[in-house]
Amino acid sequence: MIQNHHLLLPRLNLLWALIYGSSAIMGLRLVELQILHKGEYRMEAERNRTQMIYQTAPRGRIYDRNGVALASNQPAFSLIYLPAEGKALADLKPLAEDLAGQINQASATLLETLQQAVSEKTAIRLAENLPSRTMFRLSELKTIYPGVDLIVEARRYYPLGRFASHLIGYTGKMDSRSWKELKSKGYRVDSRIGKMGLESVFERQLRGIDGGVRMEVDAQGRLKRILERIFWEPGSNIYLTLDANVQKAADEGLRKSATNRGAVVALDPRNGAILALSSAPDFDPNALLSSDPKLVKETFAGLTEFNHAIAGTYSPGSIFKPIVGAAGLNEARIDPQEIVFCPGYFELGKRIFLCWEHKGHKKMSWFPGLTQSCDVYFYHMGLKTGGALIEKYAKLFGLGVKTNIALKGEKSGNIFGPESRAKSSRSWWYDGDTVNLSIGQGELLVTPIQMAVVASAIANRGTLWRPHYTDRIEYARERAEYKQQPEKMGSIPLKDETWNNVQEAMLLAVSSGTARQAAIPGLDVRGKTGSAQNPSGDDHAWFMAYAAKPGELPSIAVVVLVENGGKGSSVAAPIAKEVILAAFGRTL
Repeated sequence: MIQNHHLLLPRLNLLWALIYGSSAIMGLRLVELQILHKGEYRMEAERNRTQMIYQTAPRGRIYDRNGVALASNQPAFSLIYLPAEGKALADLKPLAEDLAGQINQASATLLETLQQAVSEKTAIRLAENLPSRTMFRLSELKTIYPGVDLIVEARRYYPLGRFASHLIGYTGKMDSRSWKELKSKGYRVDSRIGKMGLESVFERQLRGIDGGVRMEVDAQGRLKRILERIFWEPGSNIYLTLDANVQKAADEGLRKSATNRGAVVALDPRNGAILALSSAPDFDPNALLSSDPKLVKETFAGLTEFNHAIAGTYSPGSIFKPIVGAAGLNEARIDPQEIVFCPGYFELGKRIFLCWEHKGHKKMSWFPGLTQSCDVYFYHMGLKTGGALIEKYAKLFGLGVKTNIALKGEKSGNIFGPESRAKSSRSWWYDGDTVNLSIGQGELLVTPIQMAVVASAIANRGTLWRPHYTDRIEYARERAEYKQQPEKMGSIPLKDETWNNVQEAMLLAVSSGTARQAAIPGLDVRGKTGSAQNPSGDDHAWFMAYAAKPGELPSIAVVVLVENGGKGSSVAAPIAKEVILAAFGRTL
């Protein structure tokens, strides 16, 4: 027995040592939990019993040059969901099915959104801009499904509807790629962002700082009481160079056109400020914010984000002839008094090139040649000038390169001439190419905004201003106001006599030539019509013009393109006339 006692004693001592050691470890852990990490775990507990109900801040407003609101905000009701503690994903299906019928959304889509809220452990919007009748029905569901609630917040609103839609753009929900990029910048998974146009360009400036209410919630996600209210801060306001009356005339002119496809660009030739930038077909951005999923889906299905004004590339046709004339006159290749006979066609070797006037214009010189837009006259003058010089002057007028307007999607068009041809796989250049180039056909492609810059340069006698749409930005948070300054892209060094000849010919085109439908009593209007051949269908209708009060400098330059519209004289010129009238505060 004594021997066995001596054997057990070391084992008991080891057992007590283990007990004491375990107790010490447990004590240290309690100290860590209750003292060292007391604040951290208290905050975690606080988070578990509270939820931040975010309220979207009003985006900054967008105004025209006269203070007309183009994009503003309205109060709206949104349906939110607060995920309950320990909520199983499988339990969300009945909620999704019941809500689907109330807010006209597919239950599968709703279920996916609810699951995202649970995964992110955050409140999420299920529907926005809800009508009052829907709100009452949803109030009943709140008693059945804890975590469902309604909040009031700011919703984007476009007072003029379809007005300048491709320029203003619209807001929408983030896709997964945008969410990954913006998550670290304070955006929430259900935040709306600018998706197109100025809404996208100025996203950082227009976005405000969201407010919200920190609420106490129970384990089921039911709201108990308000703990804290955080007020939102609105975004910065943008003032544009746009003139709402001029833009409206441009938009309506395109909508009333035969094809409702095309573009209008109006610039101030004194500084490059954009007065109107219209692309058709357009869209109503308010429809994209509707609570009716069917309307949103239909709008998206018919939505074309293609901006014809900056991304559409077309043969310029006869509105290119002033550049051809400028090249020939300035280089003394063309004598303004030289007579060319137009029988309605032009023979070059075995090829026949027609004039638009099949019976012929008879005797033509510079002024009647441009006034009547005689193709045969320009075939002759183009060959005298040469393709290389015409190409050189096209580049001087800014063709073949982007204007670099601050909008996504601008195209550079395509310059056409011996030099550009030499850089391609086909290095040869024929007289037939020069003949085509002399009337703005062939491989030459331009955008409406490029030709608006050309019209402005002719109006101001040689200055290429970069088109801009921002007048100023009023920052919301103690930052000095930003004021846009005009930017000069280049200059065109023509002789005064050349400018005089080009401008006078464009005046005659309006007073007695092909552009008579753009004439306005009491205003000095000068322009050039064009009908550009289109291998895919009917000709495109063009018109390029600028205008001034008598004795004053021109204050508007405008270019109109109607896709497949036919004759520029009867289709595009009347639209430009309405735009010019609006710019001078007049109507027919």
